[in-house]
Amino acid sequence: MTLPQNITQIADPKAAQLLTELRNLSLPPPTVRRLINELTSALAKHIPPPPTNDPIAVVVILRSGLSMVDSFVSSLPPSVADTAVIHHLGLFREKHTLGPVEYYNKLPKKNPAITRAYILDPLVATGGTATAAIDIMKDWGVEHVTLFSLLGSDPGLCAVASAWPEGTEVVVGAVDKEVDGKGFVKPGLGDIGDRLYGTALE
Repeated sequence: MTLPQNITQIADPKAAQLLTELRNLSLPPPTVRRLINELTSALAKHIPPPPTNDPIAVVVILRSGLSMVDSFVSSLPPSVADTAVIHHLGLFREKHTLGPVEYYNKLPKKNPAITRAYILDPLVATGGTATAAIDIMKDWGVEHVTLFSLLGSDPGLCAVASAWPEGTEVVVGAVDKEVDGKGFVKPGLGDIGDRLYGTALE
């Protein structure tokens, strides 16, 4: 499948090595967090900065997006990082329907100067959660969204890119071809939220 034009896959040797390490599902949570932090830094340096110094919104998808935010903001030019606002959206995928469920949204009234949002979500599987986040940002009033993910499935990324093609750019580190019957990227990284915070061990 050919990726749409508004999807950019970053080719970075260090990032590829880190992703290979991260595919080891036996890693303990502290190692997973470290690798995602390093992987985010390796990829974020390839993302072009905003075209102006206007404030941007950095939108973190809970809970796994929390692992990316510090590294991403550190990659921004100081003039952009100093004025960026960070918001959080709680979205999860219902395990039977695989549809997105919104459980947290405290977006304030938008500053008119904010026209661009950067959404941080480590994985795009079916694309439902990412698409819901983009729709929320569109309704909030931004003119352009960049979705930054470390890994996505071919069909999930294509679904996201087609949801609002004129206003959305997708930047991803690697692409896997499939999604399994449970809605996980295949071969993927497993349930990255559980792996980050050790909840699979409960």
